[in-house]
Amino acid sequence: MVDDANISGEKRSQSFEIIGGSPVMVRLRAQVARLLSRQIAGGRLPPILIEGETGTGKGLMARALHRCSMRSAEPFIDVDCAAIPDALLEAELFGYERGAFTDARQNKPGLFQLADRGMIFLDEIGLLPQSLQAKLLKVVEDRRVRRLGGTQSLIVDTWIITATNEDLAAATRARRFREDLYHRLAALTLRMPPLRERGDDILLLAERFLGRFCTQYGLPKKMLAADAKAAIMSHPWPGNVRELINLIERVVLLSDDRIVTADLLELSSCLQPNGSPPLATPTQEIPARLRRFGRIVDRGRLVQVLLEADWNLSLAAARLAVPRNTLRYWMVKLDVHPPGGPTPVETSRAGEWSAARLHVSNGASRNNSWNRVQSPEKLSGEAGPLWLGP
Repeated sequence: MVDDANISGEKRSQSFEIIGGSPVMVRLRAQVARLLSRQIAGGRLPPILIEGETGTGKGLMARALHRCSMRSAEPFIDVDCAAIPDALLEAELFGYERGAFTDARQNKPGLFQLADRGMIFLDEIGLLPQSLQAKLLKVVEDRRVRRLGGTQSLIVDTWIITATNEDLAAATRARRFREDLYHRLAALTLRMPPLRERGDDILLLAERFLGRFCTQYGLPKKMLAADAKAAIMSHPWPGNVRELINLIERVVLLSDDRIVTADLLELSSCLQPNGSPPLATPTQEIPARLRRFGRIVDRGRLVQVLLEADWNLSLAAARLAVPRNTLRYWMVKLDVHPPGGPTPVETSRAGEWSAARLHVSNGASRNNSWNRVQSPEKLSGEAGPLWLGP
């Protein structure tokens, strides 16, 4: 048996499997390989912040880093900062002393202590209460924790990995996240690309999941038909890899057909009438705060939903699961209006939009006029932006 501590960083980086041959994944794989090859004795690297939309595999990346690091034999502690009530989070992370509060009948080590010599993964770090951000900063800087109700600081040797689907840089500017803590946690940054940016990797993953689930459930092997492949490639995948996994598993379980067609996938087509891919809004034109919670809105998808709803904004907004104001904002932003109707015009006042009354193609007036439609960024306030997509 090979001693884990004697495995070189080069061998560990080679064992790190990141599926995909798209340029963005090749760059990510090279970045991870360099990180793992530069581990020093003890396997400690600076804190790593993993950024990416929901469903891109941030948690999977954190586990893979642990598995391929020199700390693989030590604990891996996974903490979802959004799942633990604020009142309990401090005690969970840092522990508490007997008598620190009612029912604290004995000392309890915190999760940082349990992760000593290993790794702690703080998911949804952007939702960490501000009251705990200062204490976490102290742990990152001094590598010590003080239990709730305690008087002594305890040394911890923990590799800290954090993840977020927010734009933490924007959160610091909005004073929702401490800037000093952000710079400590983002000493190294890995970006998990959304599925829509991975090109042919989408089909590679779909076929891999299809084979895996057929084997897992003891079912005959299935194959993707040509129209199914086209539907998969044209879908925007707002839920990213997680959405793809759920779709493939559902098809495997609910269909007996050996050939998976587009009808079995039941994906809404996002192709334009000429069969070309949808027109996507350039990433640089969308504020970072709007990109962080979901997919980039594509014009083809928006027009399709509006056509299906006969340009009824209330119905279209309900199908997209967004408020009417968000729908109106994106119609103005992407210059979408009914055939023969007026082109929305952006006003000179920041964050406000106005447009003439909308008309359906036959000229009949609908009660869809609007004025002073605020952008999702302004409507969101401190709770985060409203977003177009499931």
